[in-house]
Amino acid sequence: MDENLISGHPQGGHFLEQVKNIMTNLVSAEQSSSSVSTAIKLPLQMIETVSIPHTKATFMAFADVMIPSTLEALDLRLDDYIVWTLDHYVSIQGDLSTKTVSLSAQTAKILDIAAFQLIISGYVKVPPDFSTYPDGGPFAALSHDDRFEAISLLENLQVDLEILPSPFRNNAGLIKNVVTSLHQMVLFGYYSEWFSFGSTRLAYPEDHRLERQHFIWERLNYPGPSFGYRAVRGFLVDKFSE
Repeated sequence: MDENLISGHPQGGHFLEQVKNIMTNLVSAEQSSSSVSTAIKLPLQMIETVSIPHTKATFMAFADVMIPSTLEALDLRLDDYIVWTLDHYVSIQGDLSTKTVSLSAQTAKILDIAAFQLIISGYVKVPPDFSTYPDGGPFAALSHDDRFEAISLLENLQVDLEILPSPFRNNAGLIKNVVTSLHQMVLFGYYSEWFSFGSTRLAYPEDHRLERQHFIWERLNYPGPSFGYRAVRGFLVDKFSE
């Protein structure tokens, strides 16, 4: 691993030292269990509260790997869309009722934890580069291919579930549901022209106002939604057979 590349960033030097200190405690990559059972010692900055800039940088890195930069996904602030959705539309069943919880910071953390595990395993294809997203952590520092690998670790529950933040800790179902939803959020935010709502895009849907001309739809030659009709307008087959 190229130490100069990592240590050139103010967070990178400290992070590299943390990696060095725990390299002797790595879990073998050939271990066949579905999740890592040996505890991994996390760097202090990954245990502390995640800042808003860090959370946004993490999801910018996620959006960038889902939609090529040539399609200008980052210019549409999809990180804001992911944060808003995770903080306003995820409900968890409690002891007495279902409640909406803010999950953006915790979700950014589990992406970092998966990336950290990938880095210390020695299976990263490209050394982490913290200069791409200076406010980000291990996940944002990975190359595109390595980010996919980190996401795959979460999807396949190949991380230490004990060290994940609440409510993800030992909650395999929630991990899979949220990680799967992240893919959908990026696509929904991009193709729904969410950015066209301008200053109202961070409001609830009933308060949205179209403030910018559709950009993605025109680029893809999409004519817009086609509204259905209540009357039967025929069938796609000439006749039905029993």
